[in-house]
Amino acid sequence: MTKYGSDVRGRMEEERSISADHNRCCESLVQEFKPDYIGLEYENPADLVTPQWPINHKGYAVYRVTVAVLMVGWIVADLMYESQKFYHDRIWLYLVYATNWSFVLLVLSTCFHAVCVMFYTTRAASCVDRQSFEKMPPSLKLQWVLQNLGYNSAIVVTISYWSFIAFLDHTAILMTDMSRLKHTLNTVFVIFDLMISATPIRILHMFIPVMLGSIYSLFNALYFLNNGTILEGRHYAYNVLNWDHPQEAIITCMLCMIESVLSQIILYELYKFRRWIYSKTFFGRENDLPYSEMQSIMTETPKYSAMGKDQQPDFS
Repeated sequence: MTKYGSDVRGRMEEERSISADHNRCCESLVQEFKPDYIGLEYENPADLVTPQWPINHKGYAVYRVTVAVLMVGWIVADLMYESQKFYHDRIWLYLVYATNWSFVLLVLSTCFHAVCVMFYTTRAASCVDRQSFEKMPPSLKLQWVLQNLGYNSAIVVTISYWSFIAFLDHTAILMTDMSRLKHTLNTVFVIFDLMISATPIRILHMFIPVMLGSIYSLFNALYFLNNGTILEGRHYAYNVLNWDHPQEAIITCMLCMIESVLSQIILYELYKFRRWIYSKTFFGRENDLPYSEMQSIMTETPKYSAMGKDQQPDFS
């Protein structure tokens, strides 16, 4: 009976735990659709310039600068390669492609992120935390917008390329190894970077990349409908976005808008997954200790660093 009773209690506790996790998940999802969440205010601005994990802030700043330098090098190499091989003296054609709009925004996002991290890390006396900000500064609002644009559009570009463009459009510029890398590693980087940084993701921020998609669609239509040309004198950048066939082009635009919404949901789920791993790894529950306070303790307190693996500090 004792063993049976123990098994029953174990199952009941497991069920209660699952039910509690389910309730927290539902509450979190419902909260995401609060009207306030459509804006750019955030209760803890430090999350936008700090890592999710308890690592040294200076080390994170080095990571952000390194990423920015690599991204700038990548886009310069890509621009030089495509200009020499395809554009020649019409280098501005680089910006006719939606892929390159996304790529430029991703590079701008990483560079501005590095600047913000360096600025606030240098300004902070010890570590960047809640006490470092009275409210959400405009610079971090801009960074948040750029991250939403860069992250979301990268996923849209990858999905679009590997789901239909790579199979339906065999234009030489889209079939190069550089193009395949640009349509793949962008999303690999986005996922990796999102899992490192503490930047939050809001589902309602989907309107930001959707607006970008609308602006590009309008630009693309105006450019080609006014006799604009691209490589080989073509009047379209992608054969699935050819305004000589307006119905197909409009359907493509609508599909990309839907992809943008789905991409924001993917980013949100990755964000929640990152938070879940963090909560299970450190102290057993999410929000037991504010992130930046715990980071400061774990990376900068000698007493904590000297503790054994089986010991934990008393935060009560």
